[in-house]
Amino acid sequence: MRNEIFSKKISGIYTIPSGIVMTQLPVLERMAYDIPEIGILTTKSISLDYAAGNREPILANMSPGNWINAVKLPSPGAEKFAEGLSKLNKPENRFVLASIVGKDEEKFCKVAEIIAPHVDGLEINISCPHGVNKGQTIAQDRELVTKIFKGVKRFGKPVVGKLSPKFYDEESINAVLKGGADGIAAINTWGPEHFEVDGHRVLTSPIGGGLSGKQILEKGIEAVREIRKRTSLPIIGSGGISTAQDVYRYRDAGADYFGVGSAALPGMNTEEIRTYFKVLNKDVENGTNFAEALIKTELNTEYEKIKVKEIKQIADDLFSLKFKEPFEAKAGQFVMLWSPREGEKPFSVYNNEPFEILFQTRGCFTEYLSNLEPGNELYVRGPYGNSPKVEGKLLLVGGGTGIAALKLFAKENPDSTVLIGAKDSAHIPDMSDWNTKNIIIYTEDGSLGKQGFFTNDLKQIIRENKIDTVMNCGPKGMLEAVLRIEIVHSRISLPNIHSSEELLTMCGVGICGRCVAKNGLRSCVDGTFI
Repeated sequence: MRNEIFSKKISGIYTIPSGIVMTQLPVLERMAYDIPEIGILTTKSISLDYAAGNREPILANMSPGNWINAVKLPSPGAEKFAEGLSKLNKPENRFVLASIVGKDEEKFCKVAEIIAPHVDGLEINISCPHGVNKGQTIAQDRELVTKIFKGVKRFGKPVVGKLSPKFYDEESINAVLKGGADGIAAINTWGPEHFEVDGHRVLTSPIGGGLSGKQILEKGIEAVREIRKRTSLPIIGSGGISTAQDVYRYRDAGADYFGVGSAALPGMNTEEIRTYFKVLNKDVENGTNFAEALIKTELNTEYEKIKVKEIKQIADDLFSLKFKEPFEAKAGQFVMLWSPREGEKPFSVYNNEPFEILFQTRGCFTEYLSNLEPGNELYVRGPYGNSPKVEGKLLLVGGGTGIAALKLFAKENPDSTVLIGAKDSAHIPDMSDWNTKNIIIYTEDGSLGKQGFFTNDLKQIIRENKIDTVMNCGPKGMLEAVLRIEIVHSRISLPNIHSSEELLTMCGVGICGRCVAKNGLRSCVDGTFI
């Protein structure tokens, strides 16, 4: 096994494949420092222009260790991503491998020209099974593949070809080699395929998604074996790896480096991933198998059908939705609600018995929810997220729909102080059942409670109520304002100040990596209260 790649010494022989976990640069940067075993930092696939990708659901758990996804290659665009790469901090012994994608030679070359100055190497993605006019669609045109590789090689960085499990035959490999590839990565997901629940296709992509996890282990090993027969170039093997035994099998087939993704990492927070790679590396060195016990098999990913009991309009854009079935969740956790026709979105658990969510209409999905009637059906999966430990006297600070995440904390901590802010009385839900008497309300128009913003009195409220722990939940501006006061002007220790910001959450289990905070933590598994 090599501890260098393309003449650069690296800290470890592992990578997380493109599109898994480290899709946002803050996550990649944090893991670059936290996890030395990951010597190759593979980015998400970047296209020349902005691409939104598919709407949720983008991921489904078919069985333990087996997944299907159809993200559709979302991208901020090459220029914006290059700007982020130019500011990336990492140890010197990490190799940044930027995955790039396009529909023709010109697009690939333009992306490469923009990205190449900021990375150590380029991975050419000709293997995504659900990218329209991209990915493995490109792989079927061998002459075009050769042209793409020759074109990208002009920019002076090592080039790695990411191959599909459907296209690693002699002709496909030769097309990559003729183009001047410096290395090969195999494999990407298998597909496109479909997955159904109660007769409904889960993924929104009409063409289906790619299979990953343990179910493609044998395909990955076979592909690496066939590639090794035809080249002595470095090979990054991935697909189904979760244990040292899997690494051995890929190594024996001819792989030099090893990509670990959805077979092992779903549901793990950042610290758990750090521990997992450390243990996996020791297993490989010592012939042990301790890492397998760290893999999470119970992830609450099965969809449960639920019926609407009551929907109540609180304000013009604020609604309460109650369901007939109770739902077991702890304070700070959230769920994913799915309609096969409308998509899927995350919601804080406002109450668990009866199961209730509080939401504001902001887009198509919440507009759909606002028009539901008693007896209508939805699907729910979860709960997700962690419930922070409360020490001593608790202050709950909520603004806007951030109120929704706080009720269970009050229910579990009846001695807590609740501090709520809203624009008017209409945007304050009925709080008579919040299980605490110390509720302080501020409205911008003075229609309920005190007029103005609670930040003016926050310092005094913390001192008067002898607060030890704080849970903040609300929009970004509110969180920045309250944190300045709590951190600088209160006696509360930093580990006891928790904040939950509304971030884009698409999978709920930490795999898509989209719900990233500034510090590189993923809110769905490291939070949501961080």
